[in-house]
Parts: sequence; C-alpha cells; structure tokens
Amino acid sequence: MPRTLDRIEPIHVLLNDFRAMADRHKARLDKYLDADGDIADGAEGDYRTRELGLACEAHTWLKKAMATLTDCIALPDGQQVTVLGQHQEPFMVTTGQLDDAARDVFRYGQCHALARALATETGWPMAVLVSAECRPDPDLCTTFKVTGGVCGCQLEHVIVIRPEDGAHIDITGAHAPGTMPDYEDQQAIPMDDDELWEFITGSPAWRRPALDVALTFVTPLLASLPPTAGSLPAAASS
Repeated sequence: MPRTLDRIEPIHVLLNDFRAMADRHKARLDKYLDADGDIADGAEGDYRTRELGLACEAHTWLKKAMATLTDCIALPDGQQVTVLGQHQEPFMVTTGQLDDAARDVFRYGQCHALARALATETGWPMAVLVSAECRPDPDLCTTFKVTGGVCGCQLEHVIVIRPEDGAHIDITGAHAPGTMPDYEDQQAIPMDDDELWEFITGSPAWRRPALDVALTFVTPLLASLPPTAGSLPAAASS
C-alpha cells in the first residue's frame, strides 16, 4: 500500500521548502533583469554566476526531496524500471519480482541498495565484505584508509547480517559466514555508522543506490530465506 496514506506531512513540508526556495531564487535573479524580463545589458556574467550558485542549491534540495519521496511513497509491484548495475550497465527489472534480472543487478552493482533497504525494513546491521589486498588498478585506491586500515578499493560487496544466527544476507539468499558465492572467506566489516555508507555512495566506483526499487524486493526476499543458518549448506550456492 502506498506510504503516502500515513506519511503525507513530510511531502507538505517538502513542497513548502520548494516554494520558499523558488521564491528566493527568483528574487536573487530578478535584480539582473530589465523591465521586459530579459537579462540587462552588462549583467550577463553576474546573472550566470548567480544562476550557477542557485543551481547547486537546487541540486542539493532535489537529492533531499527524492530521499523524502522514497521514504514516503512505495513503488508498486510489477512495474518495469531501469536500474544501473556494474560498469553502468542498465538492467530492466520488475519491481517485487525476484528473478534472474533482479539477482544480477542487486548482486553486481546495486548490492548496497538492497542491503540498505533490508536494514531499513528489518533493523538488521549492514556489513561490507572486503578483499584481502588492494586491487591492481591504482585508480580505485583511496588516499586514506576508509575503515580499520582497509583501502576503499577493497570494499567488494555490501550485505546485511541476521542477528539471531549471523547469516549473511544478499539478493541470493542467506549464507553461512565465509561462504558468500564469489566472496568466499572475505572478512565482513560492520557498517556501524553512516561513515562507510557515505563513502560508498560518494565514490565513483559505486552506482547511485536505487533504494526505492530495492525496497520492493525486501518482502519476497525475506519470505525466501531459510529460518536459521543451521539449515544452510556449508558451501552455499546462489
């Protein structure tokens, strides 16, 4: 059911913020216009400089607006949407439909979005699996260690951990620690605060998280999980 029925107030606040911003931006640009609404002679440079600054403010507001809308309005199941995966490859997925296309994009490119969605809905903690060494490509290495002495290039796959048994959860299901397919024996570093999340979402090596789409897969994925890690095979398969 759409969340707007219970969470309409944040949208009203958002619209009020937009009106105030739009009025403020118009007032700041109006002083560079003549009576006909055209940019006044000699004011082109100042107008464009101010316009660029206001555009940056609008961009920041837009990101906040989309986060608010994502929180308040759930995408319906059965809607076809395009999501960017690894190497910016576009994937067509159907919301709420746990199929091969969804497994591909949320395993390779949007694992962080699914983990965030699961953590949001269940309260389970997120973690990131890390490779033992830096990658050969120096362009992916960060100039500082993002956590626990780990370079940003070592961050491989974001998951959630089911607290009652420690199972590692991603789009392919529940896996015993150390048996995540393609990431076997990799260390799981807890994402206890937003520092790692902010690094990942700001890094050019990671895609913008399609959180609104990921949220539609939480219910079917949870329904597909085995109840405890004790029922998982020693070497889980996807």
